[in-house]
Amino acid sequence: MSAFPSRLTADWPGKSQPAIHPALWHMLDVGAMAVTLCARQSPTGLRELDQAFCLLVALHDLGKISASFRALLTENKPQKWRHWEHTAVLLLAHDDRLAARIGGSPAQRRALVEAVAGHHGAPRLIPDRPDRQRAEIGGAAMADAGAVIDLVASLFPDAGLTAPLPRGLPWILNGLTVQADWIGSNPDWFPPQPPDFPLERYWFDALTRAEHAVRAAGLFGTMPRPDGAARILPEALNPRPMQARALAEPLPDGPTLTVIEDATGAGKTEAALILAARMMAAGKAQGLFFALPTMATANAMLSRIEATAPALFTSPPTLALSHGRAAQSEQFRQIRARDPHHPEDGPYCGAWLADDRRRVLLADLGVGTIDQALLSVLPTRFNALRLRALADRVLIVDEAHSYDPYMQAQLEKLLTMQARLGGSAIVLTATLPARMKAAYLGAFQIGLRDKAPRRPSRIAAEPGPYPSLTVAGVETRLTAVNPAAGSVRQVEARRLGTEDEALEILTTSAAEGAACIWIRNAVDDAIAAVGALSSRGITTDLLHARFAVCDRLRHETALQARFGRSGTGRTGRIVVATQVAEQSLDLDFDVMVSDLAPIGSLIQRAGRLWRHMDARPDRPVPGPVLHVLSPDPDDVADDRWVARVLDRGAWVYRPTEMWRSARVLFDAGGIVCPDGLRDLIERVHGDAASPVPEPLTRAEFRREGEELIERQLARNSLIDPFGDYDQDQMLKVWDDECFPTRLGVPLVTLALAVQEGDGLRPYGSDWAASEVQVSAARYGDLAGVDQEDPRIRAAKSDWSRSRAAHVQVAPLGASGQICEGLRYDAERGAIFS
Repeated sequence: MSAFPSRLTADWPGKSQPAIHPALWHMLDVGAMAVTLCARQSPTGLRELDQAFCLLVALHDLGKISASFRALLTENKPQKWRHWEHTAVLLLAHDDRLAARIGGSPAQRRALVEAVAGHHGAPRLIPDRPDRQRAEIGGAAMADAGAVIDLVASLFPDAGLTAPLPRGLPWILNGLTVQADWIGSNPDWFPPQPPDFPLERYWFDALTRAEHAVRAAGLFGTMPRPDGAARILPEALNPRPMQARALAEPLPDGPTLTVIEDATGAGKTEAALILAARMMAAGKAQGLFFALPTMATANAMLSRIEATAPALFTSPPTLALSHGRAAQSEQFRQIRARDPHHPEDGPYCGAWLADDRRRVLLADLGVGTIDQALLSVLPTRFNALRLRALADRVLIVDEAHSYDPYMQAQLEKLLTMQARLGGSAIVLTATLPARMKAAYLGAFQIGLRDKAPRRPSRIAAEPGPYPSLTVAGVETRLTAVNPAAGSVRQVEARRLGTEDEALEILTTSAAEGAACIWIRNAVDDAIAAVGALSSRGITTDLLHARFAVCDRLRHETALQARFGRSGTGRTGRIVVATQVAEQSLDLDFDVMVSDLAPIGSLIQRAGRLWRHMDARPDRPVPGPVLHVLSPDPDDVADDRWVARVLDRGAWVYRPTEMWRSARVLFDAGGIVCPDGLRDLIERVHGDAASPVPEPLTRAEFRREGEELIERQLARNSLIDPFGDYDQDQMLKVWDDECFPTRLGVPLVTLALAVQEGDGLRPYGSDWAASEVQVSAARYGDLAGVDQEDPRIRAAKSDWSRSRAAHVQVAPLGASGQICEGLRYDAERGAIFS
């Protein structure tokens, strides 16, 4: 390697703090990180392409070789165009040099250049007057940038775009660049170096530092066990039918989607883990990410995944929890505290992975809300890092039936992108309508194509057998599976016409020693039910989503200890809960009352009734009965039909879904599991859906229109899996807050505070533990809390700008008052009056 002009390091600084680290050295730091990451897991499977990737990643900050960037560092003079935008201009200006080094077509090189230049989280905006941007770069910089390209390219002699490029390559390249840049920018791992350093020595040292950095970041990885699938279940436990099918079902080559349809409690989670272990052993993935509908379900799943980790990997893997309140999980705090040098402690998660929700997806094992995965197919910052992480993991989507049309459209796009980038997925469901299943399968198979279809694919939405396992690659295969012995049962359904009837059932059953629950659709209704029971002298447990984080975790822990599989002290107790008890917790009750809800929700709720018969074969009541508080489906006067019996809970779900659910459930007389589940679901959500009575026809048209609007809203925001990284030049904002993963009632976050001396302290252990969310509309109608209060300004003084803008501090006054019309109680939550 020949000597290079000293000005290439002396004249072009790369960092302002301190500014002595030359831009060229930083580029080599990041290039070395790319080499190390590619050696662990090749993004292309071909050495020549990997070398070309690493060369381009190393050139990611070529735009720092510019007069304007130097002036920014040395004179604090603002740039009109940022340095990563200059990177694209310089690389495209020297395209002849790149062509000589890596080949490929001009279109291919341009797509990859734009992907590298977008490493700050979004595509660059192409300027209307590129000549002005080149003038800002400067003539001397333009020439030196060409010399840097030649110099860096000499380190990658085998680089070449000589083979057909894999599908979706620009997205993978952008994700790799972001990952390598984030690690390579850490001064603890890549300390500043003087400019007068021999190039060969610096490159060697950078590669050495990169090896250390990968380990320090928790990314050096562990190997999946080749026999992991056989280790998932304890030796003494015979696999249930779905688990046995998961062990034996042939898997196709390439990206694979499997859909597991089975009843609640039939062992779907273990079946999914068995399939994931087989996929990892076959080289389809290096890890897995378990995506769940709520933070509570994710918290509950974390312990199961931690227990399974030794079966999946040859040494302790990294394990991360990914959602907005992961830091409040005591179990995750324990995992974070472990030392990776003590493998006997089990899975761990270092600070670099855990401190950012985008980075936690890079853990060997991840558990989180579905939102963390859906953000990858929205134009959010650093979405390609999420895509890169998910493509190298088996994406497991639980409760796939629970998503509305808006989220379903996002999930379909996610499955398309997962397939396009070579990834595999598993979908779990107890009550998935055939139409939705067909949409998921079709979306995944679109991703296997080389080109986008001219019109959407349609797979026949035939209901098929239940339980079943569907395996899809290029072809689709469906296999009927025998039901698990514990899942075969019949739950009688009885309609209750008034709240007084519900209260009488609960009161009488509790007096007989039964563990009872009333699942309500709305928080206000749940709080009112507790008040009604209290007036009868009955102490009641309450759980809903309007508790502060610390109190909700306390209540969940207490309920799990009392009503879980091994719970004690349940005799004669009554719980009132909202939908959080429907999916989030493994609870078991003798008697259940439920507000009328869509049939899928009623089936899920009934799954908490007489759940653990092996642990509690003797019950204080004759049999499992689902008591449903519902108006008569034969007596419908108008679209306010449900409000004749329910209060706020009447408006949570669409009235046509509620009527159809009542109609089919009461006609059937109950829930026959598993044989009757498919018919119940299809008669509400499928082509066999019952026609609604005339007073509900307008509501039916409104429902159809709302669903179309929701799907279109999602489609308008989703990225194009068949487009390049810089696909939408009209979109000037790439931001998580602008593209929500969910539609719903807008919420405002309050951080509860208590007076301490002249200031405020958090209500819980810290501010995050003190947060509670309430309806933004209802809170907006109140006087609220003045955020200019000096005590509040002082409390927020060390918050980030974003957090201070989006979270309001709410001091608690006498009797828990927040403001007139809203108070907080540790046992009942936030209460509007």
